[in-house]
Amino acid sequence: MPEEYAVAPSAEGLVDLLDRVLEHGAVITGDVIISLAGIDLIRLNLRLLLGGIT
Repeated sequence: MPEEYAVAPSAEGLVDLLDRVLEHGAVITGDVIISLAGIDLIRLNLRLLLGGIT
């Protein structure tokens, strides 16, 4: 990748992103399925709600 396109991560950018997410809120969902030979053994439904308190 050429150097003019390289972007270094910054702590300020991460803090700004986290501030925006907490200001508006976010919902993250996902499923984890553990199976053996095509048979589901364990199924996890994950839900995470992020929100800021003002």
